[in-house]
Amino acid sequence: MSLRTVATAVSALAGIGSAAFGVGSHISSAAPLAAAPAAAQLTATSAPSTATPSTAPSKPACDDGTWHGPDGIDMQGRPSFDASDSGAAYIWHDSTGWHLRTTDASRGAHHYTGTIAASPGATFSAVRPVRDERDDRVWVGGDNVLHYDLTTYRGVDGFDFRVTACAGDRDHQALRFSLDYDGREQDAARIKLGADKRHPDSATFTVWRDV
Repeated sequence: MSLRTVATAVSALAGIGSAAFGVGSHISSAAPLAAAPAAAQLTATSAPSTATPSTAPSKPACDDGTWHGPDGIDMQGRPSFDASDSGAAYIWHDSTGWHLRTTDASRGAHHYTGTIAASPGATFSAVRPVRDERDDRVWVGGDNVLHYDLTTYRGVDGFDFRVTACAGDRDHQALRFSLDYDGREQDAARIKLGADKRHPDSATFTVWRDV
C-alpha cells in the first residue's frame, strides 16, 4: 500500500470519529435542557402545603366579661357567707356564670321567691339548683323570665345559671331582679351583691354587662 493510500484512510477514520462525537455531544447537551422543566414541575407539585386553615372566632356568651349593678356596684366575685348568716340573698357573677344563694339562721322555714327577667335577645341556660330540697323550685317561663321559690331553714339554698345569645347593644345585655322574702318585698339591706356585699336601693334592680 502506498503512503498516499494510508494517509487517505487515516483522514477518513478521523472524519468519522469527529462526526460520531458531534452527534453524541448534541444528544448529551440537549437532553438535560429538555428535562429541566419536567424536574422543576415535579418539585413544585411535590412540595408540602404550609397553609394554615382559617377558623372563625367563636361568639362569646352574653355573660362573658364583667357586670355591674345600680350605682356602679361591682357584681363580680363570690361574697363570703355561711349557713349561720341572718336571712339574706347573695347574688354575684364570675367566670362560671350567675349565682344566687339564700341563708337564714333563725328557726323555722323562710320563703325566698323572686324573678329574674332577661332582656330581649337573651336566653337563660345551664339553670342548676344548688342544695335544693323537696320544696325548692327554679324554672324559666315562656316569657323568658326565671322564677325561683326556695324554702330555707338553717342553711343555704340557691341556684346557678348562665345567660347566652345576647345582641350587641346595651339594652340586650341586662337582667332585672325582683326579690321577695316571706311573701313581701325583700328588705334591700338583706340583699348583698358581688364580693363587696353592697346593697341595691330596692329589691327590684337591674344589672348590665360591661361593653
